[in-house]
Amino acid sequence: MAGKPGVLDAFHAVLRLGSPRRLRRTWIWAREIAGQVRRRRAETRLTVAVDVNSFYEPLTGVGWYLHQILLHLAERDDVRLRLYGQRLVHADPWIPRPVAALPSGPAIERIDYDAPDGLVIRPWRGRQVLRRLAPLLTAADGNQVLFAPNYLFPPLFWLARGARVATIHDLGVWKVPWAVRPDSGEALRERLERTLFEADLFLTPSEAVRRELVERGVAASRVRAIHHGTGLVGEGSTAQPPLPPPRTPLRYALHVGTVEPRKNVPTLLAAWRLLRLRRADPPPLVLCGGFGWQAEEARREIGAAEAEGWLVHLGYVSTEELAALYRGAELVALPSFYEGFGLPAVEALRAGAPLLASDLPVLREVAGDAALYAPPDRPDLWADRAGELLADAGLRADLRRRGLERAALFDWGRAADETVQAFRAAAGR
Repeated sequence: MAGKPGVLDAFHAVLRLGSPRRLRRTWIWAREIAGQVRRRRAETRLTVAVDVNSFYEPLTGVGWYLHQILLHLAERDDVRLRLYGQRLVHADPWIPRPVAALPSGPAIERIDYDAPDGLVIRPWRGRQVLRRLAPLLTAADGNQVLFAPNYLFPPLFWLARGARVATIHDLGVWKVPWAVRPDSGEALRERLERTLFEADLFLTPSEAVRRELVERGVAASRVRAIHHGTGLVGEGSTAQPPLPPPRTPLRYALHVGTVEPRKNVPTLLAAWRLLRLRRADPPPLVLCGGFGWQAEEARREIGAAEAEGWLVHLGYVSTEELAALYRGAELVALPSFYEGFGLPAVEALRAGAPLLASDLPVLREVAGDAALYAPPDRPDLWADRAGELLADAGLRADLRRRGLERAALFDWGRAADETVQAFRAAAGR
């Protein structure tokens, strides 16, 4: 009959592989996995399953946030942070490796499995089995908290029964839907609705986002605002201060961010054209960051400004170069239509750079009286505020002083401590 030779061949292959030695090795392997699960279930510390999939892409935004939280919790002895990556199979050649080194310390445990050679099934088949069993293995660990640092709970957590905690970094998909890529925005909205329904506790980087969640119907008792620390720019000074990129002008105003609709670069360009009509010596603009989606019109305007000689677009720069740019800027401009926190604002304050920001609740929450503000849709008022700041050395000095004091409020150690407190509250510990 058709197909019989294939069935017989498979049966004979199992017989060949099923030697006593292979059977024994398979039994030992299964017992080792069961032993790991029993050990993890017996842990007396607060146990937290952490989705670390953001470490499998360039470390910006969410990845930096998670890295700093883990780094500042790694040495604690009252919590066990279990890191679950893409599927759990460590040696699977089809799964990418993390692009950032995972933090390590007494509180950190990396969860992964492998199927060694010598079993009754081939290693690739064993890994396939592990991939299919991954949600069950995750659930078996019995973690008290399931932490989704990037809005959504991963499929690995679907069967697990711990308290669910998710960080909602912003609500841009609803607040400024026109500034979100349609292909990703629709999918995120659908999945985010599920997160809002199933999470026990939400963390936000600001009171502004906390209020937005409450306005959306989430109970206030289910949301905690925990401010971030600093961004990619380092917190300390070095013995040899880094130099800015080669094309940096001697005097300049700085904007840091991807050129995309939400960052509102066209308003800044329009304001600078007005400023050039009003003042004889405004410093050129320096833009740091690549081009995002829907950047065609802004790209043309940037090209024209570069040709006219009053703008330099540096694109991506190193962390060291960015630190030097912040320190040397006559002002830092953040004209965003929407932010969930605004790391460039904190970086500017910490560097002692005078800040001109959009008049948004979240940026007033972060910068307070250490910045000047203008509405994001008023280039004329942006030109007014920029001119005022550039003309008044005393005002710039005052904002530098206030900025340094304000920046001291944002600390990753404090953020990590408050995050553990949130985990305990969610778990009833």
